[in-house]
Amino acid sequence: MSLFPVHEEPMQKDLFAGIVTSLTFHSESILVAGHGPFLKVYNVQTGSLLACEEVLPANRIHRIVPVPRVVYNGSTESRTLAIYGSKFLSIVQLNVSENQASISVIQAYGPFPDWIMDAQWLKPENANQWDQVPFEIALAYAHNYVEIYNISTSTPERIYQIQCQVRCILYSARFSGHTLASLQLASGTVFNQVHIWKVSERDEEGDGRVSHKLVGHEGVIFGVRFSPDNSMLVSVSDDRTIRVWPLKEDSTGRIPNPCIIFGHTARVWDCQFVDEYLVSISEDLTCRVWKNGLLTGKDEENASDVDCLACWEGHVGKNVWSCAISPEHKMVATGGQDSGIRLWSLVSIKKNKIESEDDLACLALPPQFTDDYVRNFVLASDKKAIVATNNGHFLQFDASTEPGTWKSVHSDQDYRGYAMLQASSCGRLVVAGSMGGHLLMFNTDRSFEPVKVAVHQQKIFEMFIEASTDKNVFYIISHAYNGKVYMHRLNIRAPSEPTFETLYQLELPIERTTIVCTALTEQQGLLICGSRESALLIYRLPGLGNPSKEEIMPVIPLIQLRRTHGRQCVSSVVIKPKDLTDSSEDILFWTTGRDGGYIQYRLRNLLEKETIINTEETQLGIASRGDTITETKDLVLEKVYRNRVTKGWLEGAIFVDGQLLLLGFYRKRFFVYNEQKNFEMMSVACGGAHRRWQFITRDAKLNTATFAFIRKEVLYSYFRDGSSISGGFNESILLDNYHGRDVRAIRYMKLFPDSPAPEPLLFATGGEDTILRLQQYMPSSDSKFVTLATIRKHTSAIKSIEWSKGISTLLFTSGAHEELRCWKIEAKQATPPNSMIPLSVHCLDETSETRIMDITVVLVDAARGLHLVGAVYSDSMIRIWLFNETTRKFSLVVDGTWHAKCILQIEHIIIPDEQGRDRLLFFTSATDGRVACWDISESLYDALNHVDLEVDPTKPAVKLTEPVFYYSAHMSGVNALQVTTYKDSKHLLFITGGEDNAVAAAVVNTCPFEAVGKPFIIPNGHASSVTGVNIIGKTVFTVSTDQRLNRWEIADHGKDGASLDMADAIYVDVPDPSAMDLVQYNGQIHIAVTGIGLESVKTTL
Repeated sequence: MSLFPVHEEPMQKDLFAGIVTSLTFHSESILVAGHGPFLKVYNVQTGSLLACEEVLPANRIHRIVPVPRVVYNGSTESRTLAIYGSKFLSIVQLNVSENQASISVIQAYGPFPDWIMDAQWLKPENANQWDQVPFEIALAYAHNYVEIYNISTSTPERIYQIQCQVRCILYSARFSGHTLASLQLASGTVFNQVHIWKVSERDEEGDGRVSHKLVGHEGVIFGVRFSPDNSMLVSVSDDRTIRVWPLKEDSTGRIPNPCIIFGHTARVWDCQFVDEYLVSISEDLTCRVWKNGLLTGKDEENASDVDCLACWEGHVGKNVWSCAISPEHKMVATGGQDSGIRLWSLVSIKKNKIESEDDLACLALPPQFTDDYVRNFVLASDKKAIVATNNGHFLQFDASTEPGTWKSVHSDQDYRGYAMLQASSCGRLVVAGSMGGHLLMFNTDRSFEPVKVAVHQQKIFEMFIEASTDKNVFYIISHAYNGKVYMHRLNIRAPSEPTFETLYQLELPIERTTIVCTALTEQQGLLICGSRESALLIYRLPGLGNPSKEEIMPVIPLIQLRRTHGRQCVSSVVIKPKDLTDSSEDILFWTTGRDGGYIQYRLRNLLEKETIINTEETQLGIASRGDTITETKDLVLEKVYRNRVTKGWLEGAIFVDGQLLLLGFYRKRFFVYNEQKNFEMMSVACGGAHRRWQFITRDAKLNTATFAFIRKEVLYSYFRDGSSISGGFNESILLDNYHGRDVRAIRYMKLFPDSPAPEPLLFATGGEDTILRLQQYMPSSDSKFVTLATIRKHTSAIKSIEWSKGISTLLFTSGAHEELRCWKIEAKQATPPNSMIPLSVHCLDETSETRIMDITVVLVDAARGLHLVGAVYSDSMIRIWLFNETTRKFSLVVDGTWHAKCILQIEHIIIPDEQGRDRLLFFTSATDGRVACWDISESLYDALNHVDLEVDPTKPAVKLTEPVFYYSAHMSGVNALQVTTYKDSKHLLFITGGEDNAVAAAVVNTCPFEAVGKPFIIPNGHASSVTGVNIIGKTVFTVSTDQRLNRWEIADHGKDGASLDMADAIYVDVPDPSAMDLVQYNGQIHIAVTGIGLESVKTTL
């Protein structure tokens, strides 16, 4: 075997998806990204990729350090970058114009003596500006020492070296200063401390003297950064906290305590200073923006009370690894383990905190109403407000045009001096309550005739509007002051003659109860009410769907809870809407209270919705005062969860886009708090809660939202429009994401093999994130592939993917818990697949701990849609299933065991027998190092033709006994197995890769089954375990966890078998490569390797 001859056509890297480990902005519009070993340049305004170059071969780019100086040559900007990773450093020239960029590597240095933790450009001591390109660079190493190099030549010259007096391993380090005299290093140690030391100062032993030792973290330090003025340092740690350390003394001559920030739910990787904010990234997939507590002047005991101003989620899997802030502090870029790059608007953060009336719209009444003022208002939509004036006029303000317009919609003298207003959630109905007990129902667009009804004898204290499944029906609850509570029904199906009827009188408990909020579930006929006295009442409304009521029906509460929020008011009740995937009949709802708490309840209705029960047994005076579960004979109420915001009290809640938004007040500010992501989304200084106010939003991100309130008889409003708070970019997704966790399976697919037109190249992937992705190779796109479908149906990691084409194109996936699924791919020749329909799922035992390790699929009968699926299990079982496309069912045909060890691989091959019929052979390999061959063709075909397998789909028709041939291929597990015909149909070639780092080849005669010569074994074919093997023609490709893709050529030795000669090798930039597949496409071989990321290589035979 030759040692390493280079093939005539070397392998070339093609597409790549991997961890985005470094980001930096060259300008407000140009972002530079470190994507594996590749340096990429993006225009963030257009979202286009301007340049891509491999600058650190066989390494990851850990950080990009730009020279502060930019050289302008006409419309071209040039900048020098220092790029490091591992022990290597590259100096790169970046040239950028508006729509194009170029990258050129000036010098590549390394390996240096230790792992590089940080780099910093240095200028001469007497230089004020960066007049020329610097030629000195400082490097900080993992063993806490610094070296300064002159890099003006091809060989770096070390001109300075210093070891810190604290000798320990570093997990992070960051320089500050650009001259030797000002250069200092913050070292994050494995002993949970941060040490700051000046590079130019030595102690008596010649080591660097530590000036600050910052102690307090309870985990290793993953990131440190200085503030721009060096007055503060921020550190992040394994303990999930962010700590901001003051480095200068205060007026009393001492250094204040650090500000400690909690909020991330996993390890924090980095944090940066941005004006008065902090921006952090974490393993929990979020990028969060915080208020810097050291700049707010809080007392020391409140120093840890820091607000989270934003929580951005756009990556999948786990880990946001990199973050960059634009020069003008308008946007944030984040890069994740999922290969995605996202853009976020920092401008929106500043828009989220409204401090003065200058940021609000003052909705002054039109000139003809100068002697009038605003008595009350309600928001009909995010752009429309209905105002009731003191003189009984109803006006509409429309903010959809600039400037906003007023129009009069109604006038009634009964509403002089007092008007209670409510609007339906759709905005089509406005209800006004008067001092005399009248209800006025109207629409601002006159879509139905106004209705005015006298329903109470006292002034109307409060009203509520509940929607119906019928868009023309509204339920109105009215509550008179010290009077009765009625529930009415308004039908506007006939606009000229709307019908209004009173359905129920809500009887109140003996204890004082003032209803202030309601929520209705129309289908189950239940009304949930909250009171000012902290009571929660649940009424059943018999016959709610039947509008024919001759008289008002009194109803009493079936459940009554007192002091649900202590002694404070229950300010709102919100029911979670049912989604399509929710089959439960239970009602989930939340209550909020002025104690700052919010409670989730689950309500179970034990009766059919139309059932009328005898309510006489329920006594109004009996109430529960805090039980977790409250039961009546037809309802069960369970308190699921209780929590409270850290400060302030809650006045309402909104459930939108699957997220709960809490509305509350703290001192004189209104805030919106995201309960799921635990951060304050918006804050407005309005003067406090003792005023009429309303908030409305279309989406959970508050892109389109309105907050309005009355202050000193004037209406103010904050109209929030997402288009006005963008960060200077059109699309937030700069680079599409791949899987966010390890990928364990990949398969190329040919959907139209017989088509004369060029067919699309597709591949399916699955892994630890349980997501199945279908992607198309697109060389013209920036990432060179696009994701067509993303399906999360597996409950455990996907371990194997195979495809088969019968009546339709089918994709089979398998994983843990004996999970085997089949998918149908629908595609047209001109259109790539855009939908995948699950056909059937087979799971023998949902509690089983066994795992399907691998599968192989054989098409038995295309016309009938019959496919055999061979599966091997971690409990040493071998099973062969029959899948019927027509009935969409799996049936067990064969099962058995022989290896007595965990089986890792299964393959199949079809060869002709002596009579010319198809002979189906299966091959298995296991952790015992053996490869076995199974010939069960006759019994298998007999079972398929004569046994009705679907009668008992779990009873096998054939039992496996002994293999027809086996041999020992490796000293331990056989991770990779490929079998192909060799020379003729009577010989087979086995290629295996093992846990023992070996690659082996064996030739086997099939008539009879016997080995030809001895297996040819390359003991150190790779430096680590082999995870993938593929054969095409006389060429073999193998991949290993050593991140090498090797190419071997098969050499025939006649009766002595065959051997492998290495022809080429290439380093793949995917850590932990665990799966490989190849395909011949457009005259080239495409080899895809996937693990933590994806990389494909092109070559020719």
